[in-house]
Amino acid sequence: MKLSPETSSCSKTQKSAAGALMIARQLVQSHQWSRIIFRSSCEGLRYQSKVSGISSPLLKRAESLALEHKKLSQQIQNEYDGNITKRIGELAPISRAWQQWDSANKSIKELQEILEDPTTDSELRPIANEEIEQSSLHLQKYFNSLQSSLIPRDPFASLPCLLEIRPGAGGSEASLFVADLLRMYQAYCKRHSLHYTLIKLDAETATKASSAGINEAILEISTPGAYDLLKCEAGVHRVQRVPATETQGRTHTSAASVLVLPSFPEHEGDAAGSTEYGTDDPTSDFYINPSDVRTDVMRARGAGGQHVNTTDSAIRLTHIPTSTTVSIQDGRSQHKNRQKAWRVLRSKMAQMRREAREEEKAALRVSVIGVARMGRGDKIRTYNWGQQRVTDHRSGMTVGRLGDVLEGGESLDAVMESVRAWLRERDVEALVADEEAEAKRSSGGRKKTP
Repeated sequence: MKLSPETSSCSKTQKSAAGALMIARQLVQSHQWSRIIFRSSCEGLRYQSKVSGISSPLLKRAESLALEHKKLSQQIQNEYDGNITKRIGELAPISRAWQQWDSANKSIKELQEILEDPTTDSELRPIANEEIEQSSLHLQKYFNSLQSSLIPRDPFASLPCLLEIRPGAGGSEASLFVADLLRMYQAYCKRHSLHYTLIKLDAETATKASSAGINEAILEISTPGAYDLLKCEAGVHRVQRVPATETQGRTHTSAASVLVLPSFPEHEGDAAGSTEYGTDDPTSDFYINPSDVRTDVMRARGAGGQHVNTTDSAIRLTHIPTSTTVSIQDGRSQHKNRQKAWRVLRSKMAQMRREAREEEKAALRVSVIGVARMGRGDKIRTYNWGQQRVTDHRSGMTVGRLGDVLEGGESLDAVMESVRAWLRERDVEALVADEEAEAKRSSGGRKKTP
């Protein structure tokens, strides 16, 4: 963002703020997403700070929530109420961030008044400029805190997750890329001490996955919070390289899709899904009416040992209303395969329901404000073997250490963190859009009132 001074006829006022403007420019250059606006008028210099993503409607919302926190804190002193206590806990981070931001903002305004005053001692001006610089840096930090506190927490953030990888366009080369991605995520989990289990592996041949293509792989990361950590990986991953079967050295482009689903631990012996996590509650995203699911029992197919084609251990679940199908045959036990299939099916339905709500909100934002979202079907990342680089098309980050990325190393950490920052910015944009849409609806309603 660029600094936007609004000039006026008060040249003396502008000169008195020259030092502060220089410091502000330096701050904006080092933090491109923030801006400091100085507005001059004959009545004096007014200071306004604004962050892209923390707009005027959001600031008003933050102030309103901080005021609500203060009132409830006073109310709870007279009588205890569990719901009020819970609400106070939810509002505490917003209230704290708002107070810090407001205090720093007022401090800068007071210092600006000192610089604006023509009677101010010249020895005090450098000191005031230094204080403005320090307060502005604190304001930057408080912007981050206030922005984070205003973003609603993902309801699935604390859950484990299922990572489903499937080949896209590219034939057998796409299946080989699935194997590369699977090894990458397994290495990432090992390095971060995330417990994972390969609950489904549909390989093309009987050889090991390291030398064979994979038609489908489902990795369960059972560590709490894994969904929040890995949801940034959902989408279409593209690979550009010369396949091993290519005789003329031509570069081919293939793709694989990664789906990140929320999951949770199950009670043993619970196939239909009545768990403590609310899957027996019709209002839960994980709820599935057993009568809506058709279960097919069949013999396992393909290579894999003596139990293949000899026992009816494979399970296929079909959710009839949505035609969503899950097949599991990895285990020798029909009972365990059934449990896995139900877990995957519930995770898919929960994700579908959440995405349906997000699409509905996104459509409203586009019609009112013009803010859209990137879906899981969009191309999100390119792995280029010839240039040894990885480019994420959301954050725009490019790293030149392809090998380290595929080994789940620090380069992959850097790419994923850049995407998380990008997602936070999109969340703020969506929040701003919602607030502005609500403000427009409210103003429209007032205009119609006689």
